[in-house]
Amino acid sequence: MMNNPELFVFALLLGTACITAGIAWVLRTRQDARGASWLLYTSAALTGWLCCDAVIIAVPDVPTKFMFSGIKFIFIILTPLVFFLFTLAYTVKDEQMPGWQRTAVALLPAVSIGFLLTNPWTGLYYVQMADPSLWLFNGYAGPRGIWFWINLVYSYALVTSALLLLTGLLTSSPQHFRRQIYLLILSALVPFTANIITVFTLITVPDGGNVDITPFFFALSAILIFITIFWLRLFNIMPFARTRIITEILEGVIVADGNGVIIDINSAACQASGISEEEAISLSADVLLGRVFGTSLTALREARSLTVLHTDAAKERRWSDLTVSRVEGYDTRSGGTIILIRDATARRRAEEEMKAKDLRLKIAMEGAGLATWEWREGQGYVIYENLPADRTIENVTTIEALTDQMKEHLPEGQEMVLEQLFAEIATGRMDTFSLDFPITETGKDRWVQITGQIIGRDDTKRPMWIVGITQDVSNHYEARSAVMEANTKLKLLTSITRHDILNQVMVIRMIAELTGMEPEEAMSPEVRKMVAQIDHAAAVIEEQLSFTRDYEDLGTYTPSWQNVAAVAARAEGAISETGISVSCDTGTLEIYADPMFQKVIENLFENAHRHGKRVTTVTVRFEHHPGGSCLVVEDNGRGVPKELKEKIFTQGYGQNTGFGLFLSKEILALTRIAITEEGTEGEGSGFVMQIPEGGYRGYQGE
Repeated sequence: MMNNPELFVFALLLGTACITAGIAWVLRTRQDARGASWLLYTSAALTGWLCCDAVIIAVPDVPTKFMFSGIKFIFIILTPLVFFLFTLAYTVKDEQMPGWQRTAVALLPAVSIGFLLTNPWTGLYYVQMADPSLWLFNGYAGPRGIWFWINLVYSYALVTSALLLLTGLLTSSPQHFRRQIYLLILSALVPFTANIITVFTLITVPDGGNVDITPFFFALSAILIFITIFWLRLFNIMPFARTRIITEILEGVIVADGNGVIIDINSAACQASGISEEEAISLSADVLLGRVFGTSLTALREARSLTVLHTDAAKERRWSDLTVSRVEGYDTRSGGTIILIRDATARRRAEEEMKAKDLRLKIAMEGAGLATWEWREGQGYVIYENLPADRTIENVTTIEALTDQMKEHLPEGQEMVLEQLFAEIATGRMDTFSLDFPITETGKDRWVQITGQIIGRDDTKRPMWIVGITQDVSNHYEARSAVMEANTKLKLLTSITRHDILNQVMVIRMIAELTGMEPEEAMSPEVRKMVAQIDHAAAVIEEQLSFTRDYEDLGTYTPSWQNVAAVAARAEGAISETGISVSCDTGTLEIYADPMFQKVIENLFENAHRHGKRVTTVTVRFEHHPGGSCLVVEDNGRGVPKELKEKIFTQGYGQNTGFGLFLSKEILALTRIAITEEGTEGEGSGFVMQIPEGGYRGYQGE
């Protein structure tokens, strides 16, 4: 039966054991944090030590006391070891210690446990147990063996080393980490001091016994560790040794004293300067800077930062950013100097390449007469290097204001074109646009082309960001005007020539016809056959001259945006008296094509009437596919045989003039539109016009 003092000590030991066990239980979920596993083992060892002391007090049986006394010694041996290993991990010193060294540290404690287990035969750890009547609380008197003192010295060395590591980390860590390091030092120092007092200064009690006070101070240690983990967030934020940061950062660091002599250098600085650490230490920083970077410490201090071109150890040209900072009070005479070296080669090469690209772009834009521009909702309109015009449209914070201000620079009659264009943009049906319009400056008419793209819209599809280019196309219009004037004259000449030739052809055919009306006996069959051949040849010449009348306009005029539905409605007149109905559901779709695009549609409609046989319906529809949109004209006639699908587009092939589909193909090719026949024989023909990307707009399905 325990007396009151023993009951108090038992409760204290058991309560402390609960705290240390609780710490170990919490740390089991944080073992991925640096050092958490070793602190868990430390808490578990302390828990075992405290529980053994509690059992020794609680049980009256002497053999049981002996047994738990021996077990307690195992925990006493392990506790300093695992705490030292925790300190190594916490201070990041374990990475500097090879695995065999950590194994060697644990060798002597392992031998001590071996001697403890074999003590009944060797007596190396303790000679004999004292009379249990002399035991007081968890302490007992008895002679100790030689290995007890060896293990004690080694354990004290481990704890002292751990305290020195924590003290070193304390001096090099930021202020906000020092509180947790302070508490860790106290949690080890308190029981360490108590154990020294217990071993070397016997604490006696009135009845003549002595007591081990070490476990009693574990209560304070446990509370300090608990505060460090949960209040100061140990393992959530941990100090990182500043010396390790300097060693491993990519920037080079050189530390010089007040006389400019290098006293420390990291590996990055050694690599940048092509010098070893041994060569750099005690070398003048001025000499190093002059030898490697072609500058001096004085010049660097005056400029504070420099970007220098130098040659590295591999004889390659490199750029480096040098920055200097003065540390006041680094020594007793004057402040020290810290030099940072950062490799700037990639940045400088990128800057040089960017400058070269900008220069090439500027030359190209100046040569082409281009200016870039950008408009953003709420910010206004900006023109960069505005070559086409000497005015800048600005202070236009809305798309409506942008439209109104642009209309002020348009000649009369052009406002409607701009309004229609921006109406398409505002409704979200168009993301790219191009517009040519004339402007008048100092009495001279000029043509300007504006091309833009919508970069951003709001939730209502309202344009918020537009970028584009402006180009002076006056020379283009002047050249086109000259070509058109020359073409007009040429057309006039060819028209007169064609008219004269057709008149002569008509004479030939009339003579041939009159000759054919002569009686049979008036000419021989051979002569009559030759007259027929002459008439046929004249007819062919007449057809070819008729083709040139259509072909001479090909490519004469600038391609333009043409509404497919409107073109189909006009082309329907070519077959209006045939009873064939035309269906077109393209809506606001526009195709960028030659002005003769209407003749293409007319040819396709006439081809369906002439060759389709029993055609009742012609359909025009648009198929949108990313990168492959097409306009389809199909009928419900007999279709085209497979072997003729390519031949029908060749010049001279056909049952009529042989020029209709060939001419249609040439007209479409002017704007990179390809046409093929993909219908099914027996079900109807289907002419598919492949529209290139950007060659259509206003498609309502987008």
